[in-house]
Amino acid sequence: MKKNKKNKVYKFIFMVFFLSFLVIYFSELTGYYEYQNHKKTTLTEEQIKKFETDVANGKEVDINEYLVVDTTSYNNNLSKLASKLSDGISNLVQSGVESTFKFLSNIVDE
Repeated sequence: MKKNKKNKVYKFIFMVFFLSFLVIYFSELTGYYEYQNHKKTTLTEEQIKKFETDVANGKEVDINEYLVVDTTSYNNNLSKLASKLSDGISNLVQSGVESTFKFLSNIVDE
């Protein structure tokens, strides 16, 4: 009975990894990443043309007007929870290791 339950868990984990692989593989195969890079290049070329036009017209130019800021914020409740959980586990492991070495140090000192 336990072995059957373990097999189901392993099959589920395998399927998740396999589906993740397929999604990444097909997105690369269809050129999604190349398209995203092409869009960034096109935006950059448009900004260069705009800059050259402004310089040719004798306008006051500021570099910040021509830079495209593309930052994505991944802050959400799930990432905050995962960060707190990770910090908690890290603190727990650190205190466990410290107490283990303190215990071993006391044994060696005696």
